[in-house]
Amino acid sequence: MAIAAADNRDFQEQARARAAAESFANAVLTVAVAAGMTAVPVLAHLVHPALGIASAALLAGLCAWRMPQTAIVAIFFALLFQNTFVSLAINGVTSDDELDIIRGYNFVTLAVVWLVLTTGFLLDWGRRNRAADPFVKVLVGVYAVLGVYFLIGFSFYGMAAIIYLRNIVTPFLLFQICMIAFLRQPVRLGQALTILSVLLVICGFVEFFWRETWLDLTNGYAFWERAAGPNYITMAYDKKLAETGIVATGFLDNIRITLFNSPLLADYEIQVMRLFGPNMHAISFAYALCFMSVFAFYRSRFLLGFALLTLLVLTSAKGPLIVFLLVAAAWVLFRLFGAGFAFACLVPALAVYAVAGIKLGLDIGDYHAIGFMGGLQEFLTNPIGRGIGAGGNLSSEFSKINWEAAQAAGRTPFAVESAVGVLISQIGVFAFAVMGAYIWIAWRVLRIARETGNDLQAAAAFALATFVVAGLFQEEAYFAPLALGVFMALAGMIVGAAGRAGLLDSSAPPPTLS
Repeated sequence: MAIAAADNRDFQEQARARAAAESFANAVLTVAVAAGMTAVPVLAHLVHPALGIASAALLAGLCAWRMPQTAIVAIFFALLFQNTFVSLAINGVTSDDELDIIRGYNFVTLAVVWLVLTTGFLLDWGRRNRAADPFVKVLVGVYAVLGVYFLIGFSFYGMAAIIYLRNIVTPFLLFQICMIAFLRQPVRLGQALTILSVLLVICGFVEFFWRETWLDLTNGYAFWERAAGPNYITMAYDKKLAETGIVATGFLDNIRITLFNSPLLADYEIQVMRLFGPNMHAISFAYALCFMSVFAFYRSRFLLGFALLTLLVLTSAKGPLIVFLLVAAAWVLFRLFGAGFAFACLVPALAVYAVAGIKLGLDIGDYHAIGFMGGLQEFLTNPIGRGIGAGGNLSSEFSKINWEAAQAAGRTPFAVESAVGVLISQIGVFAFAVMGAYIWIAWRVLRIARETGNDLQAAAAFALATFVVAGLFQEEAYFAPLALGVFMALAGMIVGAAGRAGLLDSSAPPPTLS
């Protein structure tokens, strides 16, 4: 009997080892397919732009239809790494318009995956999981509002309206994609996202310790010369000289900033060099590290989490770091006192953060604070809104802002540098409905976390609530897909999985303070 029991244990251990190896191999294959879906359209574009768009749409459509799990990983991979492929191919890009097209393939992938999954969901409407109906109604309401304001904005602002519509709607598209995929079938993305995290860590530390090697490997100098525009480098050097008195003699000098890019720390004269990551955008990279850190820590992957957090600190981006710290503080309260108490403490903490951040920002002439005040002034004079595409960092008037005059006035002439400021300027009072949707989704995710006790679910809820306030101080907080967007995707995964498990009973009572 003892021998038979030992043999049985050995067999079970071998079976578990085989299952683990197979699971890891599937995750590696998923990431490899995602990499191919990102690289192929970029390479096809070098043959002809139409071929690039067609290949991006075709691959995304087929993958969403047959392998929705892989499609989600492909979206994440494209958001993180597409610009690296673009950088490697930049010498074959002949114009700025062509560069804008090739950099937009990740949104083509996202939009096609959304379309395919939504179509399948609607075709199976009669057999849908009705627990998701409240979320569907909220999404439809948000899309209706944004659609009306897009039509208004497009008539006045043209391409700017298209760009800002994409930025505003992306978090909701990501939420919907993940919710539908996880509602339909069991989906496991943990290992694939862990592999992406490891790749981010490798890229980040190579860039930090061997900057010249990183730029050579990624063809970075050529990318930045093309992506920034012909006059940007000279203008940036002049701006740095005017602000700091430092003569910038090259690209590396120009990307040096004061620690956390804050005037409050300028007296300490601590200079750091920005990290841009494989996505070639410093703030987006920092938010991606924030997301991956949360995903690692609250799934007990502590070594990976510390590596990601170290990189997050090295990016010297204070917004993403504040999000991470507030989530951590709320999580501690969640573990000690429960979901309702944690949320009840987080709300006033965020209110204090908002008021203190704006007041301090106005005192020191911070661009984000005076940019928000510009949006607030526009909202007070026109609470209906000016239409999607008005103002913002992407406005053609942005480069004409006299920042010294704006600091003296306490506001910019229109909304910039603040997602909330831009949103209330563009869609007026309906901006509070959009932000309310973020908060409502956060609340529903927290209700799920209360039932399950799951740390990652609670962290996702706290992060979404925190982003609502973080949007006061950065446009990227709402409008960069690697910021609010990926956390909304995580919320969609949680809601979809909860729907399959029967945890979305709308009649259940809300969390109490116990």
